[in-house]
Amino acid sequence: MFFDADFSRYKKNIILILLTYFSIFAYSHVFFMLPPFLLQRGFQPQSIGWVMSAFYLAATMTRPTAGWFLSQFGIRKTMLFAGSVCFAGACLFACIPLTPHALWGLRFFMGAGFSVFVVATTTYQTLVIPAAIRGPAFSITSIGGVLTSFSIIPLAEFFIKGGHSTYYLVMASLASLVSMCVASFLPPVEKDIVSKGNHNVSYLSLFKETPIKYLLISCLFLGLTDSSIAYASSLAIGRGLNSSIFLMAISSGAVIVRLFGGGLYKKVSRMVIAAPAIGLMGGALMGASFAGSNSSIALWGFLYGVAVGYGYPTHLALIGDMIPEYFRGHASSMVYFAMDISWTLLPIYIGYASALTNVSWAFRGFSLFACVASVLVYIFVWKRIRKNK
Repeated sequence: MFFDADFSRYKKNIILILLTYFSIFAYSHVFFMLPPFLLQRGFQPQSIGWVMSAFYLAATMTRPTAGWFLSQFGIRKTMLFAGSVCFAGACLFACIPLTPHALWGLRFFMGAGFSVFVVATTTYQTLVIPAAIRGPAFSITSIGGVLTSFSIIPLAEFFIKGGHSTYYLVMASLASLVSMCVASFLPPVEKDIVSKGNHNVSYLSLFKETPIKYLLISCLFLGLTDSSIAYASSLAIGRGLNSSIFLMAISSGAVIVRLFGGGLYKKVSRMVIAAPAIGLMGGALMGASFAGSNSSIALWGFLYGVAVGYGYPTHLALIGDMIPEYFRGHASSMVYFAMDISWTLLPIYIGYASALTNVSWAFRGFSLFACVASVLVYIFVWKRIRKNK
């Protein structure tokens, strides 16, 4: 795809955005191995659930402020500020004693920086990537978020199993530092989104003047299904299987779809793809919860990755499809706000449900919910908005 005229023109932007996503999601995904790391140190599942959710609670609460930062200071300054917050939090995380209250506070602080940085990155790509190549281009840039399963997560698992806790704890600091460096090389945005009074850019006007509410409903259920990956390592380990194989299979499916599955966007509307992707994610999680071998969980992980490979970039591309340019900073904030509500709630559910039964049954209950929700989202959200177009 990089060799046609449109992709050649935007090749530099696409590659830099991919690297930006890789580094900032490396910062976040290092902590996918935090549950087993804390279990080794005697933490209870309920405490781990609250520690995990703190990051996403902060992300949820600060998403709306990201739109304000972007409209006041622009994309580059916002990214560098948010990256600095990530770096400071990660350094403290590596240095302080690991207690539940301290971890919760630091995870909250780190989640705030991560939240604003990702919104700024998404807003940037909606402005620099044209509509004609937005679907496949977003599929490629979002590969950065799944490459961590081939690199960062296995490395984190290696450090934890090998007893190299210091190396594990400094991984987030290095990732946040790299994210700031890569962001500084992004070409400037031609369109100025800093508010100068030309438009009434507010969240109230966003909801009044655009169909954002439909997109947010779908993103809420996408986020619920996607957030389960934070406990994917616990699911695999709980079944006596290799968590790295499961996570690498997820990434393989996502990468293959994003590299070679872009043709689907030329044949099928993104509004048609959105809900089935959620359903396939739920079905794959259900299958993984019954897996009895590494090959079986790898197969279900691959199918989950295929669904993620379509679901995540599809919803991000719909921001550019449905929302005017001057609203996109606020729209990106709300999209991530909707998804982060899910990332806040699901770890708490998994923590308590795992304590009551086990992690496999916790996943089965949620997977059934996700499959039903995908059908309802298609019927009452995307089918309705397509009829009204």
